[in-house]
Amino acid sequence: MAGEDKAQQVSLSQKFALVAYKVLCFVLRITNVRIAAAIGRVIGYLVWALFPSRRAIVARNLRIILDPTLRPKKLASMVRRNMVRTSMNLACSLKTGLMTERELNRAIVLKGKDIFEHSGTEGRTAICCIPHAGNWELLARIRPLCDKVEHYGSMYRRMSNPLLEQFIYNSRTGYGCEMFSKESGLKAVLQFAKTGGCLGVLCDQYTLEGLFLPYFGKMTNVTPLPALLHKRCKGKGTLLAVFTRNVALGKWEVELGHPVSLPEGCDSLPEVTMQVNLALEKSQNDNIMDGFWMHHRWKSHAQFDAQLTPEEMELVSKYVKLPFRIIVCMPESFEEAVLLAPVLRGLKASRFDAQLTVICPEAQAEFWRSFEKPLVTYVVTADGSTGVLEQLEADELYKDGPYDYLFMFSENKKVMRELQNLKPIFISGLASNPLTKHFRFIVRMLPDPNGKKPEHRQKEYLYGMKRYHRLDCAPEVKPTVGNDACTDSFVAPFSTLGAADSWPEERWAELVRRLQSNGKQVKLLHLPQDAEKATRLASSWKIDTCEAAPESVASFLGAKAHLYAVDGLLPQLAALVGCPCTVLMASRLADCYAPVGEGHRVVSNHVACHPCYRSTCNAATGTCAAGVSVEEMLGTPV
Repeated sequence: MAGEDKAQQVSLSQKFALVAYKVLCFVLRITNVRIAAAIGRVIGYLVWALFPSRRAIVARNLRIILDPTLRPKKLASMVRRNMVRTSMNLACSLKTGLMTERELNRAIVLKGKDIFEHSGTEGRTAICCIPHAGNWELLARIRPLCDKVEHYGSMYRRMSNPLLEQFIYNSRTGYGCEMFSKESGLKAVLQFAKTGGCLGVLCDQYTLEGLFLPYFGKMTNVTPLPALLHKRCKGKGTLLAVFTRNVALGKWEVELGHPVSLPEGCDSLPEVTMQVNLALEKSQNDNIMDGFWMHHRWKSHAQFDAQLTPEEMELVSKYVKLPFRIIVCMPESFEEAVLLAPVLRGLKASRFDAQLTVICPEAQAEFWRSFEKPLVTYVVTADGSTGVLEQLEADELYKDGPYDYLFMFSENKKVMRELQNLKPIFISGLASNPLTKHFRFIVRMLPDPNGKKPEHRQKEYLYGMKRYHRLDCAPEVKPTVGNDACTDSFVAPFSTLGAADSWPEERWAELVRRLQSNGKQVKLLHLPQDAEKATRLASSWKIDTCEAAPESVASFLGAKAHLYAVDGLLPQLAALVGCPCTVLMASRLADCYAPVGEGHRVVSNHVACHPCYRSTCNAATGTCAAGVSVEEMLGTPV
């Protein structure tokens, strides 16, 4: 309790705040509640006009509560009405504690008084589940109007200013309501619930430490306190949905008689809390505009929520309507984007309600659409004629509700600027992004300047996900998705990285001849853009060609096949399906970009300029790959 706290040092600003608040109280005391309400409405219009970020939060919340397909044009008037109504209710809540009994009687109408009093007398406890709606401060003043109930109590959050805290605490307890702060623990409030009376709990706010349950059909963290209190009452407690509704300027209805229905056998904290949520939803639906929707009710944070137990899954699955929407904006480089496959798997597995939307260049689109279906639900192209934001807000995507999370692994400034319009949304990504200063990003691990061995790029992504999001993304490949019946050897002489990653054609011809002499069936694997060159080489080598788009590589390669290739996209795709690879890496460092998984072998010629990360070689002696022999390429894979 505030009065029991040890004396604290107070600053001059805290003293000034107390004086200012007392002056405000004096003004409000002599102000009619209707005038206070009118002033509150004016403030509401100003807040609506001056704070677009708050408008975005209200619009997001209303889409979740009412209809995810609501468009900004229809939402605009609803957002304005809610912000004006909320500001009016907040202004009047300051006046509420200063009202005389005559003013209070004129301002409110009680409904369900008999049920309320019956639930809180003769040793019974009425546990009042209160949403932040209307003028909820009125509930601290109803004791004189419900005189059959002897004990009143309420939970509240302490203020950081000890002077204001003590002043407001004394004001609230002056009307006979015991106040229990969340910061003081639950011992006193649990004892109150056990002895009987009426106890109010504002239980519709986001709480990081709460249970993970749906509210209005979307998963979020909610407090289990009402369920805990109900359990402590051992059969003598009644859960009531209690709320206020604004009916005119300076007038409210106080609804007291809505018991929370608990099905037979409903006794666990998640089950009871779920029924409380449903009762609060019903009470809020009676008048949505009275709800306090200016706070980020369904917000995201850096750490992903823990997975539910099978029992909890069975409980919540029938109530969830909207998914947790994650956008992953892929790197422009296809070779780099493929390294994010385990990140996508980890994000999808992080929550049962997770839905992935990938933003990528057109060249990657079909690959991610078909990748381990149904891993990615929607694919949006970053380089098409239609803007990214326009695609994200198309009817098919828009109907699933607001977006929750953005992983920005691209450094495309144009796309990033468009995605800023999705606010409010939690954004994470690469520290090297040019817009890092505006958002919270994963810090990329860079090679150690002291000469320690650099990490693989995929490990950098996985490290960032684990460190900043506590999300373990397993890097293992899934060979079962490949062509396990194929036992052929494939050569892939064309690189997507440029001419610097090339091997002389006569060496490829010798490699093919040596493989055939060892009884291997050899085929030339190539991407569609290399069809003409592939046909020419295959004809001279007298082998078949296999044209594979990125999304169809799995139909050719599998765990029993083997790929001989220069560095580029094809060996990365082969590794995804568990195909062993022998890769000649000329321009890039194997420690950072080698195919991920078992059975791969990297061949390099470590000259002074290696690795150069160039697309074309400017060395007078020719590419460093030319120094790699056929014998080295034929070495036994480990």
